[in-house]
Amino acid sequence: MSHERRESDESAHRLVQFTDPHIGSRPDYQLLGLDTGHTLDEVLRAIENEQRATMLVATGDISANGSEASYQRFLQKMQRVKTPWYWLPGNHDEPARMRDAAPARSAEMVTLGNWRLLLLDTSLENQIRGGLSEAQLQRLQQLLHECREHPVMVLMHHQPVPVGSDWIDGHMLREGGERLLQLVTAAANVKALVWGHVHQQFDSRLPRPGAGDLGLHATPSTSVQFTPGSGPFSVDDRMPGYRWFELRDDGSYSTGVERVNVSEYSVDLASGGY
Repeated sequence: MSHERRESDESAHRLVQFTDPHIGSRPDYQLLGLDTGHTLDEVLRAIENEQRATMLVATGDISANGSEASYQRFLQKMQRVKTPWYWLPGNHDEPARMRDAAPARSAEMVTLGNWRLLLLDTSLENQIRGGLSEAQLQRLQQLLHECREHPVMVLMHHQPVPVGSDWIDGHMLREGGERLLQLVTAAANVKALVWGHVHQQFDSRLPRPGAGDLGLHATPSTSVQFTPGSGPFSVDDRMPGYRWFELRDDGSYSTGVERVNVSEYSVDLASGGY
């Protein structure tokens, strides 16, 4: 990944995270009966109509199959977006193809006012679960040191903590996950960990005595939703959505999830997997 991008210099910044669009190679692609291209279009329209975003980040599973054609479809849909945006890979993605398709959209660190956003690649080749190599963790440690005077948000695809859905928690960040948590809990300036992968909203906090709690946030997919608190695989009937963050230069932030009432929404709620 390229090193750093620099965006807004305003005193408050609205970051929008969207995730897991699962775009197929062809316009007729469906995931569990859902037209994922259509739902992404409608979520992007809702974000655009809000007209408040300073920056967008797509946190992985951009593609349903990692194909070049699927990334070209995604990029075509993103042409409507005038706000600066970036992406990172998920377990369905091919990171090299993403970089080749749009090099300017990949960054390991983005400056947003006083904030530093660190974008991690937790994908493992041919694996659903996530992982971070020793080299990645050493690089993260270096970046955290470089950013020690700034509030930091770390964004990734896989959940670094369980979200309470047994089946998807079986595919969380494994290799390097414990070390990641050690690094971010030791750095008081890291304010939040943010991820996709779980296709549901999740909000919690990790206590850090003397350093302030660490925010933990997952975001609904722009496509199919998974049922919170489920044991086996389960599809939820809630609408797609996105998450917003209001980042203030003093290091504080607020966040929330917006659901989008997608037209022509049809998904196989009885599915046992995909």
